[in-house]
Amino acid sequence: MRLENAYPEQLEEAKRKNIPIFIPVGTIEYHSAHLPLGTDTQVAFHTLERLEKTREIIIAPPVWYGPSSYAVRGPEGNSVDMDGTVLNATMYNIYMSLLKSGFRRIYTVIAHQTEDFNPTETACLDASRRVIFKFLEETRGIGWWGDRKMQSFYGTLDSEDNPWNYIRVCPIYPPRDMKGDHAGKYETSMLWALRPDLVREDKIGMSDDWFTETAKDASLALGEEMIGQIIAYWESIV
Repeated sequence: MRLENAYPEQLEEAKRKNIPIFIPVGTIEYHSAHLPLGTDTQVAFHTLERLEKTREIIIAPPVWYGPSSYAVRGPEGNSVDMDGTVLNATMYNIYMSLLKSGFRRIYTVIAHQTEDFNPTETACLDASRRVIFKFLEETRGIGWWGDRKMQSFYGTLDSEDNPWNYIRVCPIYPPRDMKGDHAGKYETSMLWALRPDLVREDKIGMSDDWFTETAKDASLALGEEMIGQIIAYWESIV
């Protein structure tokens, strides 16, 4: 189900069944000559479209603009660099709105950067933590955790209504199998499987970008294998 195409009664039923809602977050960033600027978001979004074929989920509209920086190429590469504080504020408002609406399984999935230092993930994580604590104060009252009624709080964390799990920020890839590159073998292969019309095969190897040297080894078969692993991973969670 696409959030922007859903009707009130459909969403009320989805909340009653605690169906997860997924928000793909990415960047508009230079990806050499053979991949489009929106590759990161495309990978996350279209992977979720495949997941939707086997699991009941809601896909929210993608957040296309994230902190891309000019680390790969300067402004002439047409990247749109969103300050992390702006993304943080955007996600804060999205998360708070969804929580107030009644959603309790909110997943943010990111296909941009797999290193430990990730400004996109950092902005989303900070927003999610602040939102959860603010939401709990608003719904359970100031001093909610210290209230005597909360004595059994930690004993209920294994239940479905665990507030720490209301919002999760995750890479789209399985944590044990992250194969990160930028417009190289892996990213090119994944987009090839998801959106073959967006991969310009004739442009592979035509630039002097060192980070695309492995793109010559990209293939549709490898992309399908990688997407299959990702789908299996998320099927086990959802």
